[in-house]
Parts: sequence; structure tokens; C-alpha cells
Amino acid sequence: MVKCKLGQSDTQRLTITNQTQQELVFEMIAEDVVVRDGKRVFVAAGETPGGIAATAVFTQKEVVVKPLQSSSVGVTFTVPPETRLRAAVAVFRGLTGISGRGSVKMTASLGALFTFTASENFRIETSPIAVSAQSATANLGISQILTNTGSEPVVTDGVAAVLDEAGAIVGKASFEQQRLLPGERLPFRAEYSAELKAGRYRVLASFQYEATVITDSSDFTVP
Repeated sequence: MVKCKLGQSDTQRLTITNQTQQELVFEMIAEDVVVRDGKRVFVAAGETPGGIAATAVFTQKEVVVKPLQSSSVGVTFTVPPETRLRAAVAVFRGLTGISGRGSVKMTASLGALFTFTASENFRIETSPIAVSAQSATANLGISQILTNTGSEPVVTDGVAAVLDEAGAIVGKASFEQQRLLPGERLPFRAEYSAELKAGRYRVLASFQYEATVITDSSDFTVP
């Protein structure tokens, strides 16, 4: 995660370790991470106007990693002065065929995600909370879709609190932390593991990102 201004560059050193008994060769490439219809899409460098991947400069384009050893490469990204993109990946793209079962061979690639924050325009919008009923084979499920409507990436986590009819907290469940790129839409899910008695309840779902906390509520009944 890089904090910068538009037009600035950032350099990082990436290291890959070969834990096989075979020498591996990788080609270094960069791809832009574009959000379309709320989902991430990886696009080759140069195919997106204002792309960050096209600015990538690697200290070496080909990396050879000996068996049980590591190799490193430096990469510099420059965020274009005018762009809405905020993420790119640097990829060790495998060129060596790795033997599998029988005559099958495959290649292995590994990438590192870079996110760039260029302003304080952080904003998240939430959908209504969805609650799935507990059963003999499943816990109470709590889910909510979050959408990043700002211009910058955010890392969001949260907690759901279950309240009884009197307003007392009877338990909590945590949402797994996730990163949302601008325009990205992701479901956040939590399970309440304790069994609830019959009655009326309310769930409060609170999410935190940067210095902001947003909270929504939903009522439900356990028959």
C-alpha cells in the first residue's frame, strides 16, 4: 500500500523463493487492476488509458531462481498525473515447465498487488443487512455488501453485534478484513456461532475504514 501524489514514483524490491528441486525462470510483467461492474479485472500493460502498469520499470526482465534459493528484483511504478486507477500488479510469470503427475507439465506465476492512495477521498456505501436463519446444520449468517464509492483504496473490517429485544448485547461476530478498490463491490460475511433462543433480535453491523465508522441495523426473529 503506497501513499503518494499523482505523478509520483515508488520503488519496491520483490523476492521470490524457489522451494522446488528444479531451476525456475520467470519473466517480469506488470498488469493494471481495473474494476468493472464492481469486480476486479486484470488488464495487460498499455491497454488501459491512464494505466499504471505501463510505467513499470524492472531492474531485470528475466529472473532465474536456483533450487531452494531466492532471487530479488526491483520494480518502480509511476502513477500518471491524470488517472482514476489505483492498483497494479507486478508478476513473476513462469517460463519453466514444472513436471506434474505423468506427462503433465505446468508453469507457476506469482504476483504482488500494489495499491496507490493519492487523496483523502475515502467513502463506503452499504447495502441492507441480510440475515440467514440458524438451523440444525448451520449457524446464523450475517452478510452485507459494501461498495467503495470514493476515489481511493480502503481496507475495511467490521463486527456484528446481536441484541435481544431489551437491547442487551447477547454476542458478537467478526467480519473478515478485505480491501476495496475504487468502484469495487464485495460481500462481507460473518457467522454467529452461539445458538439463539426463540425471540426478537436486532443485529448491528459496524465497519471501520480510515477514521470512519459506519453502522447499519436489521431486525429478525428466531421462531
